[in-house]
Amino acid sequence: MITVRLQGGLGNQMFQYALGRVLSLKYKTDLGLDTSFYSLTLKPKRLYDLDFFNIYGKVVTEYEIPFLYKMCQKNAFLFKILNKIRVIKGKERFFHFDPQVFSFGDGVYLNGYWQSYKYFKGYEDVLRKDFTFKKQFSQDILDLAEEIKKTNSLSINIRRGDYVGNKLYDVLDNDYYDRGIEYVTQKTQIDKIYVFSDDVNWCKQNLSFPIPTIFVEEKYMGLDGEGHLFLMSMCNNFIIPNSTFGWWGAWLSDYQNKIVITPKKWFADVAINISDLIPDSWIRI
Repeated sequence: MITVRLQGGLGNQMFQYALGRVLSLKYKTDLGLDTSFYSLTLKPKRLYDLDFFNIYGKVVTEYEIPFLYKMCQKNAFLFKILNKIRVIKGKERFFHFDPQVFSFGDGVYLNGYWQSYKYFKGYEDVLRKDFTFKKQFSQDILDLAEEIKKTNSLSINIRRGDYVGNKLYDVLDNDYYDRGIEYVTQKTQIDKIYVFSDDVNWCKQNLSFPIPTIFVEEKYMGLDGEGHLFLMSMCNNFIIPNSTFGWWGAWLSDYQNKIVITPKKWFADVAINISDLIPDSWIRI
């Protein structure tokens, strides 16, 4: 069995699942999902969200997690020693793509974020099928999805919430979105902008665009943002923030000529190598 430690929000979980799924196919084995992270007391509180999708694999119990990994989760010093001498495999070594992952073999316990499209290159069709939504959305969400599909739309995702005051991430300023709109509208005529955000009231008060704009309200979010992700994926073009949630909203869109604008700077620490995070066809500004 390939076991994946899930952590973070929905976008992070999708990256973690993607690598686990690929390795399970490579080694023709089962995929286990360790959701113990979501029993921790954290702020902001996160939930296990992959059950929104038609995913493969099962949630594992504590008894199905290899003993060494359980011990290392409880003892940071032990983990540091075993990781250093490479007894422990499956711990993410750095942010960018690591081809060594594909030599781990069956039985590995994956612990990391694995935020690179290169981990699932060649398996895109599998993941698109896995990441279809199995839940029935409300009629409001379905009606808005139909409206979006009838327009040449531009999705703008604004991430605030836990990013405000966060030392790891910068909140993107209005200039980034203005420059993104300028680039997109030079390439295609946009009929309508749809703004998705975890702080829609702030967006209404602080953003104004020269194109008809819909600020997508909280009632379209679903239980934990899955409604917004679904609606974003219906759009044709995208300006995303430094957020995996926005990343997947753009990636899931099946519009063949989509334009995706992303920030050049993803983390406050510019030393983190993000070269393998953004697909080559997406535009960094």
